[in-house]
This record gives sequence, C-alpha cells and structure tokens, in this order.
Amino acid sequence: MLEAKNHFNCTEFDDFPIEEAYLNDIVVRDNKVRICYLLDGEPVEYSIEYDSISLEDPILGSPLQVKCWSVALAVMYSLSLGCVLPQRVDFSKYSSFIDREFLDFVQLLMTKCWSENRYQLGKLEYQKPEIAIDEARLGQAVNYPLFELTAERGTVDAIIGSGSGKDSLLCSLILQNAAIDYDVLTCLYDLYGNLEEQKQLFTQANQHLQYRKQHYVYLQEFYHHWLDKRVEKSQIIPRTQAYFPEKKRFRTSVSEAVILPFIVAPIQAVHKIPLLLLGNEKSANAPNLIDSGEEVAHQWPKSLAANQKVQQQMARMFANINQSSLISSIHDVRIIDLLFQLGDRLPYATNSCNVQKPWCCRCEKCCYVFASFCAYGDREKTIAAFGNDLFEMEENLHIWAELLGLKGYIPWECVGMPEETQLYFYRLYQQGLRNKAIALFEQEVLLPLQMGGVRVDRHFQDIQNRFARVYDDYHTLPQSLWEKVSPILQGNSHP
Repeated sequence: MLEAKNHFNCTEFDDFPIEEAYLNDIVVRDNKVRICYLLDGEPVEYSIEYDSISLEDPILGSPLQVKCWSVALAVMYSLSLGCVLPQRVDFSKYSSFIDREFLDFVQLLMTKCWSENRYQLGKLEYQKPEIAIDEARLGQAVNYPLFELTAERGTVDAIIGSGSGKDSLLCSLILQNAAIDYDVLTCLYDLYGNLEEQKQLFTQANQHLQYRKQHYVYLQEFYHHWLDKRVEKSQIIPRTQAYFPEKKRFRTSVSEAVILPFIVAPIQAVHKIPLLLLGNEKSANAPNLIDSGEEVAHQWPKSLAANQKVQQQMARMFANINQSSLISSIHDVRIIDLLFQLGDRLPYATNSCNVQKPWCCRCEKCCYVFASFCAYGDREKTIAAFGNDLFEMEENLHIWAELLGLKGYIPWECVGMPEETQLYFYRLYQQGLRNKAIALFEQEVLLPLQMGGVRVDRHFQDIQNRFARVYDDYHTLPQSLWEKVSPILQGNSHP
C-alpha cells in the first residue's frame, strides 16, 4: 500500500519524465516544415504541410524571415512535451533566431499549459524546465515583423479554425448571419486516424456552409508514436490511476489552441486575411480543480488569458496578422441554444469526440454534448446521430456523476461547468424524461436542493440567466467585428 498520495512532489513516477529535449533540426521546403527533437537522444519528428500556400512565396519576405518563423514554430512545439515533463529543453542550436521575450512567452505557456500533466504525475512542484540557450547569439537574426499583411484588402475578412464540431459550426453561422466573408482552415492530424476519413467528416459537417475557400494543413506528430511506446512500456496509465483514482484520463497531449495561430500566420499573409477566429468558449476558463493552491486546468490553452498572451506575442512578430476567439464571451448554454436557433438540423452532422470519430459514446465529451443536444435540440435525432442513448448506458453513470459535479472536480476534457450539465438535465426532467442518468440527477442534485429548502425553479432560472448571458467585456475581438456579431450572440434566450 502507498502511504501518501502527493500531487506536489511525488517520486512514484520519476521513471517516466525525460531528462532532455534537444531541438536538433528544422527543414523548410516549398509547402512543408519538418521539425526534429532529440528526446533523451532519440529522434522524434513533427511535420506541417500546407495545401494552399508555398513557404517560398515572396509575399512572406526573405528566406531569413521564414527561417525565424519556422524556428519560433519549432520552439512552440516543445509545448507538446508536457506529458513527459523534460528537466531541460535545449534550443541553443537556434539561439540567433529566438529573442528573449519570445522565450519568456513560451516558458509561461509551459507552466500554464502543463498544469494537468504536472498534476497527473504528482509534480505540481515542477513549474517549467531549464531552458538551454546561447546567450551570446540570442536574437541576433531576429528582425520583426516576420510576416506583414499589407493594407491591400483580400477577398475575405477572417479565416475560421474549423474542425467538425459544434463550436466551429456556430462560428460559421455567426459570420454568415453577420454578412462577413470568411475562409475555413482545417487541420488534419494523423493522431486521429485516416486523413481521408477525417476529410469526409469535415465535408459532411461543413457542406451547407457559405465559406469562400477551404484550406487544409496536414499535421504528422511522430512524437505520439514514440510516446505510445513509452506509455506502454512504463505502464504509467494504470499506475497513476491506481495512485490518483480521481484522475481517470491520462493526458498525453496539449491543446493546439496556442500553437495553431503560429501555424496559420503564413496562410493569413499570403491570402491577405487579417484575422484568425477560433471557437474557444467562456466555459474554458474554469479550472478542473485547485490543488496545493494552484489551479489545475485542462482547458487553459483555450482561456481568455491564453488568448491575450498569444495575441500580444503575434502583435510583436507579425504586422496586421492576429487571432481571437469569436465565442469567448458566451458559455456552452448560450452556444447550444444559438446553434439550434441558427443551424436547424446542421448540429446533428457535427462530431466532437477525441477518442473515436464521430462518437465513441463512452467519454466525457460525448456524454456532455449528447446531454446538451437532447436539452436544446431533438432527443430522437440526437440518439440517431450518436447511434446510442447515452443516458441508458450503465457504464456511463460514473461520467454523468463527474459532469454533474458530484465528484468535486470537472472531468478532464473540453466540457462545460457542472451547472451547465445540471441545467441540461433539469430541462429534460421538466420535459418528463426518466432514465438511469436522470434518476442519478434526481437523487443527488434535485432532492438535496429540495431538502435544503431551495426553490428549485428559481435556482435553475438563475443558472440559465448566468450561463445564457453574453459577457460583452470578455473578448479580444476588434471593435468593428464585435459590433457586427454582438447582436447575433444576444439573439433570443429560451429558459
């Protein structure tokens, strides 16, 4: 038996982190970037391939400017190493292409983005790795701006970072209703399976939208093949779950939300698109829990604080090229309501599962989206889209308990706050729905409220009012764009 379960400085899993990550090689050819790190001496590659630009396009400036951008991108990719908490990250080979402020920016992201990784290995004491750099050469080749979007107007006002999920769909519908022309950017990850099958899912979700052009970026991360072997050999997942039973999902990746804007910047420059829009909602700002005085947050890379840091950095590095979230001022309750108001049947073609496309029906994300779609859309169409009634699956009861806030933490996925899930359940309860999941809600949420003398109808109306609001001071959109989309975000809220 283990005597203590310490999230601050646990030594039980010290065999899993690595000693050093060394940025060894960066190659840029035509439309592709290849990045190679040495992880404790073992080569691991990443590649980024574009379908709508060449990185040799003269619009991007000199080869030196493209080189500085590619190095910045490679340094950002060190964020993917959070799972193995390197003691040291060595950028010294490329010191002349990195400036001090950018290095400080990346170190801040490491601390914040890796909070869940540190928590699940019992290493909250670890804040960030030692950074190795050649101080004498630091920043010698850097001359900002790297890319510059001229005053000449392009064919669209924005490009949406779009997958095939509910948030991406809503962003498109908002722009269309605001009469704003836009392109769509979709990243295809080998991590999520066959690329052509992914394309088909994206086409299915986006085929009725009115965007001008579809851009694809193909991302291959051989790091995950290396990591899968390390995870299997160390048996780290069952070991950590036995040690920290509340952490049922072992995170092996870090959200691309903070890296994506740097990947998209050359597309914006070449196609003269000033603004990248993402679908990061207000619910993403909530930490999953607080441990040892620190907020541990799965979704920090999607938070307003992260968005502001990235926006500031991009303003330093590029001219008239930036990014923002279109929906950071609204919670999921508002998102789902708007989605069905504006999208009719389109939401049922979306998919958001990170385990198995389109829906695995066994994860927190699937359950959360299923409940929200049933509450604000058509329950039978939702069941048909998922292929299962997730409320009736006995194996999902522990997930519903987590989503409802009964375990004292928010599940480790991109899901909303417990009050939002409770509101979905209350709406369905009022509609007369009864099943295993609703019985759990009735017993563990409704009954304690009633026994405590709480006016249940007023309680859930208060939740509705709070989470259906538009927080007009909680965004970083340009004022001219905010004035166009704000009336659409306001819409009509149905209690």
